[in-house]
Amino acid sequence: MFTPIRPLAILLLAALLCHCGAPQPPPCRSVPKASRAPAPSLIASARLEWNILADPSRRSEWPASRSRYNDAVAKLFDQLRCGPDGWDSSAATLGTRIAPPGPEQTDLASLDALFPASAVDVGKLEHLTTPGLGVPVVGWKQTTPVGTPRPPYLLPNGLPYIATATLDFHSGTTPTWRFAKRWTQDDIRIGSSTHTLAADWTAPNAFYWHMCELDDLKIQNVILPDRYTEETGLYFLQPYDPDKIPLVFVHGLVSSPDAFKNMINELAPNPWFRERYQIWLFNYPTGNPWIYSSMNFRKSMNAASAFARSKGGSRNLERMVVVSHSMGGLLTRSSVTDPGTAFYDSAFDKPIDRLAVGPSTREYIRDSTLYQPLGEPDRVVFCAVPHRGSPMANFRFANLISKLIRLPKTLTVELLDATLQSVNDIAQGEDPSKNFPTSINSLSPNNPDTEVLGNLPLPRHITFHSIIGDRGKGDTPHSSDGVVPYWSSHVGPVASELIIPSNHSVPDNPKAAAELERILKLHLASPLITDH
Repeated sequence: MFTPIRPLAILLLAALLCHCGAPQPPPCRSVPKASRAPAPSLIASARLEWNILADPSRRSEWPASRSRYNDAVAKLFDQLRCGPDGWDSSAATLGTRIAPPGPEQTDLASLDALFPASAVDVGKLEHLTTPGLGVPVVGWKQTTPVGTPRPPYLLPNGLPYIATATLDFHSGTTPTWRFAKRWTQDDIRIGSSTHTLAADWTAPNAFYWHMCELDDLKIQNVILPDRYTEETGLYFLQPYDPDKIPLVFVHGLVSSPDAFKNMINELAPNPWFRERYQIWLFNYPTGNPWIYSSMNFRKSMNAASAFARSKGGSRNLERMVVVSHSMGGLLTRSSVTDPGTAFYDSAFDKPIDRLAVGPSTREYIRDSTLYQPLGEPDRVVFCAVPHRGSPMANFRFANLISKLIRLPKTLTVELLDATLQSVNDIAQGEDPSKNFPTSINSLSPNNPDTEVLGNLPLPRHITFHSIIGDRGKGDTPHSSDGVVPYWSSHVGPVASELIIPSNHSVPDNPKAAAELERILKLHLASPLITDH
């Protein structure tokens, strides 16, 4: 018999199977016509401008000189990267050399591609650049595809590098190519003069999400979460630095860490941000019930914190800031809050040691309901979080989608075993295998776990903030972002609550990015609260 769910399943299956070929970095098979001027003349031009830029008495000439220098270096870089040989051979052919790698110099030999930032289509991202000396370039180092093992905390698919190419005439007679690590180096010294290095902050960000599969698998992550369990965990955008504060981003339902690419794009140009913060991204398949994903979030955070402590002191680790969107806020709030026995008591009427379950199920119940909260976060920012659930989770269409979700087999076994021990299901005579919780129905205002979490007070040792959308209607407290009504996204007490004219995609809104910037600056000026 035909059922309404069948055409929906067919559409979703088509989405799962429809994959185009893997994207590639911009190729350079031949030198562009505009860059085919003789190398010696371009080098002579760049050297002339370099000497002007080294002379403070000629400061009035610097803007025009910088433009001419950059134009010559850009053409030379095209000739360098489009040559048939390796970097060193191509540089020698031009009558130049490559500076050896170092703390401020990119190691070209470690990259799989290096190309001008101008070759990247930044899409809908606001294109943020810093004018200055040199040619902004993007480096790319391949890692492994989604679902393929790689070292802990390493981004899937590849690593983007933001760099600036300059041709240095400091040393002897051979011009030297330098590719400054722009995330850590802001200036270049020429003679007795200091010049700001040019930078393109948006191109590496946009290129990563062009190459990465995570943002292409949002539907699959909901419907078939078991296929992407390997990608549950934290990614570090830069190697861990004990001198910087971790800023952790936790995305929501039908999403990936790309939900925060606009916020990261707005933060990256700020020297104070790059000097004081480091970015961690938490990724997880969003079809699983949020309380299960919350358990995995705590495990990942505890492992990452132990790793961080092995690399240095914990002073900045304990100043950690977590930014969460939508369902990610439930993962975050539950993970920083001491649940006592509230979650456990809502489901079971006997001590955990007396439950007739196997060891793995007992461990699952303990980890998901009787856990110790995270110790590190010092500040949390909620973006459009359904603290009391979303009525949309009860809609018929949402229920149809929920029935399509295929939970991981191991989780299904634990849920069945645990649910058979549940007071509510036994009392109501329900078949526990029919209505396993998924991410969607676990967001219902009537879901027991959501109800319990909504009644737990926010921990006093953490500073909280909320950013909430009202779709520009200005009707708070009767507002909604289209998915979460204000009565659910509002929580207290918080240090600040900002209503912005946004739909549910709050992290995409420039006002949200500006508010996060304000909060992060405030955080730097605030003392660490240690009475955990």
